[in-house]
Formats: sequence, structure tokens, C-alpha cells
Amino acid sequence: NIPLNSFGPPLNDPAMRSSDRKRLYPAVGHLYPMGTSMLSDVSSEEELGRVLQIFPQYSAIWSIHANSPDKSIDDAFYERDVQALELAFESQMHFASFYAYVKLKEQEIRNLVWITECILQAQKDEISKYVPVFSFHAPWRAQKSR
Repeated sequence: NIPLNSFGPPLNDPAMRSSDRKRLYPAVGHLYPMGTSMLSDVSSEEELGRVLQIFPQYSAIWSIHANSPDKSIDDAFYERDVQALELAFESQMHFASFYAYVKLKEQEIRNLVWITECILQAQKDEISKYVPVFSFHAPWRAQKSR
């Protein structure tokens, strides 16, 4: 999200990319250290897509964002998180199910806030753009049944 949100502001200036934007990236995770250094030099969405093609888990999320204009990168990340959290209930004898329960409840609250905001702003066409939790109509379940 850092490079995507910094394309317009002064953080996209080449001098700022190497100093200020680079400090915003974490020093842990799947992208560290090679990915974060590559992402700090990105200046457009096309370059961002090329960099993310190297990393399979982020490549799939980027393709969801790039192929559907109505879905933001945040929505794609939320969908991936919900899918992983639902899998926590598939096995036994661990505490991941408690963590997943809390995180899925947070997503349900996010969904309710989205729906109420759409109703309040008279955007009834946008109501269906929430991330379903334990639904047979979820995008990852619809792909498996095909």
C-alpha cells in the first residue's frame, strides 16, 4: 500500500523515494530485504505490478486488483486474510482459531460499517462490495466449485 498511496504526493520524487519512502517499509516479512528495496524505487502502478510478479503471494493479490477496476488493493488483502482465517478452523488443538475468530469478527464489523455507510449515503449499488465471511458465495469458494 505504501508505494500505491505515494504515487501522487512528494514521496514519489526520486530523491524522496530513496530516503523518506524507504524508511516507511518494515524490516521483516516476505518482501524484506530484496522486495522492500525494489518497492522503494517504484514510480508507477505498472512498475509496481512488475515488481510484485516476483513474489507469488503478492502477485495473486495484485492481479485481483489489476483485473477488476471496482476492487481496491485493500479489498484484495481483506479477502486473502478472511480466506486464511477461515482455514484456522479446519484443524484442532491450537490457539489460532481464537485469533481467527476475533479477526473475522472485526471483518464482520467492517462489513456492517460498509453497509450502513452505503445506506446513509444512498449508494445502494455499492452495498454488495463487502468481504463475505463463511459464505458459499465468497470468491475463493466460487473458484473451487468450478
